[in-house]
Amino acid sequence: MAIALGHLGFWIWLFNRVNSTGLPRKTIKRSEKIIVFVCGVIPVALLWHAIRSRSTLDLPSDGSMLNSMESLLAFAYCVFVGLFAFAMAPFWIAARPQFTIAEDRYEIIEAEDIDTIQHSKVDSQQYIAGARFRMMAKLPGNQIVSMQRNRKKLFIEDLPEDMVGLRIAHLSDVHLTGQLSTSFYRLAMDWLSDQSPDMIVLSGDIVDYESQLKQLEKVFDGLKARLGMHFILGNHDKRLPTPTAVCDRLVAMGWTDLGRAEALVSNGATRIRLLGNELPWFQRGVSPEFSGTEALVSRESKKADWILGVSHSPDQFKWGISNRCNLLLCGHTHGGQIRLPFVGPIIAPSKYGSRYASGVFLSDPTLMHVSRGLSGVHPFRWGCIPEVSVLELEGFKVKS
Repeated sequence: MAIALGHLGFWIWLFNRVNSTGLPRKTIKRSEKIIVFVCGVIPVALLWHAIRSRSTLDLPSDGSMLNSMESLLAFAYCVFVGLFAFAMAPFWIAARPQFTIAEDRYEIIEAEDIDTIQHSKVDSQQYIAGARFRMMAKLPGNQIVSMQRNRKKLFIEDLPEDMVGLRIAHLSDVHLTGQLSTSFYRLAMDWLSDQSPDMIVLSGDIVDYESQLKQLEKVFDGLKARLGMHFILGNHDKRLPTPTAVCDRLVAMGWTDLGRAEALVSNGATRIRLLGNELPWFQRGVSPEFSGTEALVSRESKKADWILGVSHSPDQFKWGISNRCNLLLCGHTHGGQIRLPFVGPIIAPSKYGSRYASGVFLSDPTLMHVSRGLSGVHPFRWGCIPEVSVLELEGFKVKS
């Protein structure tokens, strides 16, 4: 059992960490295929070797040398994955949601689950535009074309008085691929408009294919917020020949590009500094060609009373902490795509594995909210419904 768990655990560990890098997408996809292939082939090879040699892959009882290089390699691999299982088990258990999520720092006020397949009595497929999603959506329990619209209260330490009740809409991983229709996305955007958020934040993975750039205006039309709409790019936006084409269109619609420069907004007497982090995929930041006004904003923002960070990946949690972010909003992991009962997610594209797959996490002074995202390129989700959230801020006092 330890060998089997160690085998799966090692290759899942490798898969997660390859996906957390800033390597070119083609390299990552090739690596994924190799990992999946090797993970499947090794057990078959071990079984074939055991049958052929009539061995249990253990050392001979008399302690003599293994009789072949094959036996030596098989034995070494089994020892390696067995030790890996025992060494990593405590870390894997500690990363389960029931041990990592800051349960006392959030409360779900309202959550509405929508099964789009059942939502329309006229055309049950009107929310799906692509054949691949249409076919896979029929699998029992697949939530890829479902959606949860939720409101969460976040309890934040030392929250300024005029920030209490502030409503931040958090969108992530929209993934305009052509597989889902505009109608699907409008279920989220129209709901957000009805919620009248004070601020809207989009934490990356917006457009996957150049042909879908024209959908941006249709999907985000009508959104507005008194403290602005702010976005960064994610790794999938890097697939475009010119990723900044997404930025240009969103900026023309009134969005603020936090991947280009930080921003400063005021809510009452509180000045809010907004920081964007697109690492490891983009390192745009403030450039010399930026106007003097933007440079001034950067200097003035250091005097802010409250800091909101936006990162595509929760791998930048330490960045948020080092920048003294009071709140950090992330996506990227899709909640793990598949969550098992009592176990939670197994696979997540993060150097932390599934530790920060989705939810609310705390490491002083930063509270991090990781969204499950609205869509994806993989046509399956089980136990991990896509989400769009409105986060309402509330003060929190540490008990002495």
